[in-house]
Amino acid sequence: MGLMIAAALAAALGAGQAPDMHVDAEGLNMARPGEAMILAGRIRAASRDWCAVHRAVLTPDSLGDARVCEREMRRRAYVALPRPQRIHFVRAGGQTALNRR
Repeated sequence: MGLMIAAALAAALGAGQAPDMHVDAEGLNMARPGEAMILAGRIRAASRDWCAVHRAVLTPDSLGDARVCEREMRRRAYVALPRPQRIHFVRAGGQTALNRR
């Protein structure tokens, strides 16, 4: 199952202000706990990297706190999963891993 998650930011950020965040989920099976954990780790890393560069665009009022931006980007990546994969991701513990501090 090929899957690329792109957190859709264009509407929220305005055209051209920041690129979308992409997370590669190619070949991962969300029904398998280990693979759901891999995706959760990739989302966490991608949100951390994205926010390090574009945090001011997404959360201008919380500039000093990267956690606000990272939490929102993780949420957007989770919501961008197609519903069937999202259900498997949750059941396999991926959402819990994604929301850990």
